[in-house]
Amino acid sequence: MKKLDVTGDICPIPVLKTKKALEELKEGEKLEVVGDYKPALENIKRFAENNGYTVVTYEETENGFRIVIRK
Repeated sequence: MKKLDVTGDICPIPVLKTKKALEELKEGEKLEVVGDYKPALENIKRFAENNGYTVVTYEETENGFRIVIRK
């Protein structure tokens, strides 16, 4: 599973970085995105679902958020 840390980034940067990372994955691979800007969690989830990706894990954490997306 590829990991992407968007800590310190505010929207739209986390979504753009997620999009780029997902494009580099092969079909079926997973991407874990973590960050500290909680509004980005909803934006990343919406982007993934609207573009045919599967959201596997979606959660707020003590310091931010974690989301796992399957291509």
